[in-house]
Amino acid sequence: MHHLVYWYIPLEIGSAMMSAVEHNPHWMKVTFEDGEAWDYPTVWLRDNIPTGRHRNEGQRLFDINLLPADLAISEAVLNNGGVQVAFSDGTTDLFPATFLRAHPLAGSHEGEVTPPPSLWGSERQELLEFADYQRLVSDDQARAEWLRHLRDSGYALVENTPAEEGTVTRVVGLFGFVRETNYGTLFDVVVRPDPANLANTSARIGMHTDNPYRDPVPGLQLLHCIVNESDGGESQLCDGFAVAERLRQEDENAFRLLSTHPVRFRYLDDGNSDLQCYRPLIETNSRGHVTGVRYNSRSASAFDMEASLLPDYYRAYRKLSELLNAPESRIEFRLGPGQLMIFDNQRVLHGRSEYKIGHRHLQGCYADKDALHSTIRVLESA
Repeated sequence: MHHLVYWYIPLEIGSAMMSAVEHNPHWMKVTFEDGEAWDYPTVWLRDNIPTGRHRNEGQRLFDINLLPADLAISEAVLNNGGVQVAFSDGTTDLFPATFLRAHPLAGSHEGEVTPPPSLWGSERQELLEFADYQRLVSDDQARAEWLRHLRDSGYALVENTPAEEGTVTRVVGLFGFVRETNYGTLFDVVVRPDPANLANTSARIGMHTDNPYRDPVPGLQLLHCIVNESDGGESQLCDGFAVAERLRQEDENAFRLLSTHPVRFRYLDDGNSDLQCYRPLIETNSRGHVTGVRYNSRSASAFDMEASLLPDYYRAYRKLSELLNAPESRIEFRLGPGQLMIFDNQRVLHGRSEYKIGHRHLQGCYADKDALHSTIRVLESA
């Protein structure tokens, strides 16, 4: 297995060969053979010297407070496919061209370590495909492809798993670890007498994300079908990122209200749990990109923002709900025994249609996305 070091990862953005280097005490300019010229501040260079990392795990060997406040570049020359830089504190190091090329310092990757999401709606219905479980177990290339689909589209499907209890946790083992909650390692979605949760009825359940009252919310959810003899109970998925972008285009003020004003979600369980979290329904990063959708009308507490905001906020809330539950926003399929769906619980909302007769038993669990992304990188580097 190969270890990944973030500063050795080249970006496919042109030649990494350099033709010239200039410097003053505070900046270094590198010109590449394709004409691109990028500037690097002195303190950034000193903070990222290649020999300042431990082995190949990439962990930095010093804290920023240990560097002089008046750092300067003493010399910078092209040397052996990189730039040899000498600093005023006596440190000298060679910066590989691939490292400099991979860090244009243009802010284009701020806060984003994965590709942009592939947005979708009901048109994806015609492209639904179940991956074969045994192939995912035995073929790393197939597993990497399946995991990339999960990462980019927010969901993935599997078939031919054992229709046995506990199988869902073995599927998590393809990329990571089960996240245990107060519901346990796994949970059962089956009709129960006098249930506390609507999931344990046969009623229709509208689009929602799970556990919005947690901080952090579980990143991934899996649901595995063990039995399905019902006359309905189709599974439904909706791309919350696509809906959020549609809302932004159609009603910018509604998007602003839902992305800037937090609401409280709460789960209270007979004195054993009192889980609460304040978050906006739509979460964005510093560049305005949607990074999370947290929508669950069953778990939302009474809104307690300024009274003057509430009429407009409720209009925005209603608009979001209409878009999330619109037929053109969702895909729908029936899970049979041995089939499983996994989805990004911070992006893809799920629901189900009503059923009246027949036994239906799904078993589910949660996992975190960091292990998913890590496994993809490891498989791609092998």
